[in-house]
Amino acid sequence: MPDPTPWSAAVDRTAQHLTDLCDQLKDAPVHDRLHSLATLNAAFADLHHCAQREAVAAARSQGWTLRRIAAVLNCSHEQVRLLAP
Repeated sequence: MPDPTPWSAAVDRTAQHLTDLCDQLKDAPVHDRLHSLATLNAAFADLHHCAQREAVAAARSQGWTLRRIAAVLNCSHEQVRLLAP
């Protein structure tokens, strides 16, 4: 396996932090747990949507095809087409 890049290592650390946080939330009161999960979901969904659109635009500007982008994102090329500028 190739050496991790700084950004792939950061993604792995962030994913681990989120996993740890979700484990910690299991001990929180139900209201706090639900509210915290809703807050995390909203923040992540917004961030992910914007970042994914920017990445698709960057890939398209480098000549990537919709099918190539879709293969990396693990979705259909039609879903990518909706994201592409």
